Amino acid sequence: MRSAFALGKLLAVLALLSAIAGCATGPGPAAPVAAGPHIEPVSSLAAALQGIGIAVPPRGRLVVVNIPSFELVALQDGKPVLRSRVVVGRPSTPTPELSTGIWAVTFNPSWTPTPAMVRWEGARHMPPGPHNPLGRILFELDNDQLIFLHDTNDRRYFDRPVRAFSHGCVRVEKARALAAWALDATEADIDRSIARGGTHREILAADIPVMLVYRTRFPDDDGRLADYPDVYRQQSAAGGAPGEGKPEVCLGPLSTPLKTPEAGR
Repeated sequence: MRSAFALGKLLAVLALLSAIAGCATGPGPAAPVAAGPHIEPVSSLAAALQGIGIAVPPRGRLVVVNIPSFELVALQDGKPVLRSRVVVGRPSTPTPELSTGIWAVTFNPSWTPTPAMVRWEGARHMPPGPHNPLGRILFELDNDQLIFLHDTNDRRYFDRPVRAFSHGCVRVEKARALAAWALDATEADIDRSIARGGTHREILAADIPVMLVYRTRFPDDDGRLADYPDVYRQQSAAGGAPGEGKPEVCLGPLSTPLKTPEAGR
């Protein structure tokens, strides 16, 4: 009886020592977690964009506006489908760097100037029509900086090598082609929407991500990098942060049910 009791105590002590040793050493090494598959860029442009810090999804749509090169690139499934010259903000009213998205296209928008534009430029409210500074097409962007992409009634600036003339919003030379792509329509469909008259909006089936970036080196469609001017002098300004200046007049949609962009030029 005593021998059985002593044996039980010995086994209990051994079990306790084993538990203490397990706490001291911890569990064995965990099995390594397999890394996710590496996604290869599907085009030379996508690879070059990723090389300068712009992530391009292999599926879906993306719009990239590069401020120093004054251009817009639309990509679908990682491949370029549209490239357009743009006019960006002046150095005094710069276009900010921004991650946003197109959620709607408004046809025949009206335009309302800011009080500053009324005072200093004599600007007046413009109804929809051929003289409207927003042109015939406005791309509604989801952002709190009141920045938009839009058409224009003054196309002469697109022929200039340096195109920093707006109040902060982005004027798109190929606005009709961009609208057709965004709405899965043809340019003839876009012309019919404009000819319909009146201000009206078409909501996109899904938002299209938009990146407004500031890169003084930017690739062409073949992925070759080219150098562009530091139009906002960000690289020479001490402590200047990208997109630091806030646009003064791209104040965006105000009225309901259709928003009326205020001074979005």
